[in-house]
Amino acid sequence: MKKMKTFALAMVAFFLSTDVYAVCDVAERDTLNSLAVNVGVSYEEVQIEIPKDENFNYPDGMTEEEREEYVAYDNYFRIYISNITEELYVVVTNNNTRESRTLTFQDVRDGVAYFDQLVTMEIVNYTIEVYSSSETNCPDTLLYTQYLTTPMYNPYSELVACEGAEDFYMCHEYLSVDVDFTDFYDDLALYKAEHGSNDSNGDVEEEDGGFFQFIQEHLVVVIIVVVGVAAAGGLITFVVIKKQRSRVV
Repeated sequence: MKKMKTFALAMVAFFLSTDVYAVCDVAERDTLNSLAVNVGVSYEEVQIEIPKDENFNYPDGMTEEEREEYVAYDNYFRIYISNITEELYVVVTNNNTRESRTLTFQDVRDGVAYFDQLVTMEIVNYTIEVYSSSETNCPDTLLYTQYLTTPMYNPYSELVACEGAEDFYMCHEYLSVDVDFTDFYDDLALYKAEHGSNDSNGDVEEEDGGFFQFIQEHLVVVIIVVVGVAAAGGLITFVVIKKQRSRVV
């Protein structure tokens, strides 16, 4: 009897263990992996109105009426996570601050979940990890990892010196790599010297270049014309002088 009981318990344990391993099988893992790699990450710049409370700083010199109508904004990067399904959840970690947030299917609106990050003069790197949810037979399994970098705002882009040199990397409004601005003005001057300016002076320089290029390409014709004009000019001068002298005489 004891042996029968032991055998029965062993069979139950076998079926239970088999069941456990069969629940999270290869087929389901493949399905979850396909869902995970379909999760997309993107961002865009948005402006969010700043609430005007008692600590709000208005620009100097505003009247009460102007203050009533004044609206101020802060710039943010809105970070979108798309294609989060009921079978998934996403953990987003700010690698700069080590702060994490979890986004689930409950956070999805119109196909995406999102959060806002204030634009600062700092590059921010994110790690986005996609996990299987408790709605699956493989809960809390890391399925897929991807990364996102949001750029820093570049205050040098507002300088008058950058006008006409907007393509110069140090004049870009946003930068995704750290830049050493120690020699900013020297580097900018070198860029303008190499590429020219996009203003009216640049147009003049380009036109001058076109003229000299024409001279080089038609050098023989130009020489003949110049010599002909010079000879004609000499003849005319000679005739005029001769006539004047004859009158004097």
